[in-house]
Amino acid sequence: MPQDNWPILYPHYVPAPSSFIEMMRGAKKAVEQCAAVKPGEKVVISTDTNKLRIAEALAAATVAAGGVPVIVVITPPGVHGAQPPAPVVAACREADVFFLPTSFSQTHTDARIEAIKNGARGATMCDVTEDALCTGAILGDFEECDRVGRKLGSILARTREVRITTERGTDIRGIVSGRPVQYETGLFREPGQFGAFPDSEINISPIEGTAEGVIVADVRVMSVGVTRQEPITIKVKDGLIVGIEGGSLAEDFNEVLAALKDDTAYNIAEFAIGLNPAARLYCTNLEDLGRLGNAHVGIGSNYSIGGKVKAPCHIDAIFKDAVIEFDGRVVVDKGKVLV
Repeated sequence: MPQDNWPILYPHYVPAPSSFIEMMRGAKKAVEQCAAVKPGEKVVISTDTNKLRIAEALAAATVAAGGVPVIVVITPPGVHGAQPPAPVVAACREADVFFLPTSFSQTHTDARIEAIKNGARGATMCDVTEDALCTGAILGDFEECDRVGRKLGSILARTREVRITTERGTDIRGIVSGRPVQYETGLFREPGQFGAFPDSEINISPIEGTAEGVIVADVRVMSVGVTRQEPITIKVKDGLIVGIEGGSLAEDFNEVLAALKDDTAYNIAEFAIGLNPAARLYCTNLEDLGRLGNAHVGIGSNYSIGGKVKAPCHIDAIFKDAVIEFDGRVVVDKGKVLV
């Protein structure tokens, strides 16, 4: 096999009529184990026209668990972090449990935030694919991911500065003092808990204006695609993107941000650490985000994770083989957890 290629290890990476049968395994895990849906609970599933079969699988699993599914469907908005229509926000607000399987992320939107404020629990599922309910990260041990995440998070909560480096050239740091740690580990059984299923990560928002350095995204940039063969270099100063370099994908990313015509779209919003060793690399956005050894930097909105910026987007730049430091102490070294 040429070195420039990588294998697709599952035959239903492209949706097939029969794949719905296999999707039920992951849908039941999400509903029963990860969300612990109880009989009679209202489960709102916010989706779009690209992801309706995934929504239906989650609805079927909800019925099997005794819950009451409600599916709301929109057309894809075209950018990650775009605010959904008010009826979607209202439906999520009234839910006991929510799932948001969508083409473009609703994590950093009022739909997710209002649901959490009202005591709901649930998961966003940004750009999820049908095979992601069949194999890969979905097969991970989310109990163990949660255990490791909370151990790292307890240290992160006392940390002043986070630094992330890679051999490919990433060297980004920022001040996180006083910012809350977000536990998106894959378990969301209690009111107010959420995840980005089947992603498993912890994250934190650096204080505005403090992020400095360089990000070399050699895995993926949301809204652009896989950057394995063509990494994107993002230069950061005073908490903002000041330069994007690379080939055609870098040009595409420049165009995505410029089209928003809003300076807040360039804000460094999030530092995040993947936790799940079962996640595949370069297969799905959620698995790249949550893969143990990967890290990512969020760009745009951070108001939903303890920051002050409400931007028209939230776009993640993902890189692999990350070395994570909390106040100079290495806590994760290329997928090896050292705490």
